[in-house]
Amino acid sequence: MDDSYDPGSHDPQRRHQPWLPGAAPLPVPDDFSRFSVTHRLRGVALGLVLGVLVLAMGRSAQIVDAAYGLDTLPGTETIIAAAEGWHAAMTWLGLPEGLAALREAVGVSAE
Repeated sequence: MDDSYDPGSHDPQRRHQPWLPGAAPLPVPDDFSRFSVTHRLRGVALGLVLGVLVLAMGRSAQIVDAAYGLDTLPGTETIIAAAEGWHAAMTWLGLPEGLAALREAVGVSAE
């Protein structure tokens, strides 16, 4: 590692952190006003749904285990059937075996 690196030697006009002393202001406001750069709710919601879907794909066996642990209430059988169907679909795609191989290669426990 090079110990001669000096972060203060760079031009402060090129800094992207407006909170640092001497940094240039951002070209747009960053104050959560209607003029600041934000993402639309539709895009954020889509990103969250896709993230949850990816997580659910990788944890389908644990979802089935959690469904079996539910109390016996109206609708519990439907939840168990949906969890089993989801796990069967993920098994058909080969995800559990692929993730197990990845965990073994990386050395991470499934629990």
